[in-house]
Amino acid sequence: MNINEIQSFVPPVRTLMGPGPSDVHPRVLQAMARPTIGHLDSNFVDMMDELKVLLQYAFQTENALTIPL
Repeated sequence: MNINEIQSFVPPVRTLMGPGPSDVHPRVLQAMARPTIGHLDSNFVDMMDELKVLLQYAFQTENALTIPL
């Protein structure tokens, strides 16, 4: 086989019914294809601050030490 004849592997679309791997929703695939940012990036810090506010709302608390674990 010539190296120029090798093609990308594109598996057929099917519903996977076993214990894993399992189907992934297209929205998840799209989100995972986006660029990643580091934990020290200012955009990451902003996102975590927003997440903190949402968690405080969800748990009805004003505790400044609200963090996801």
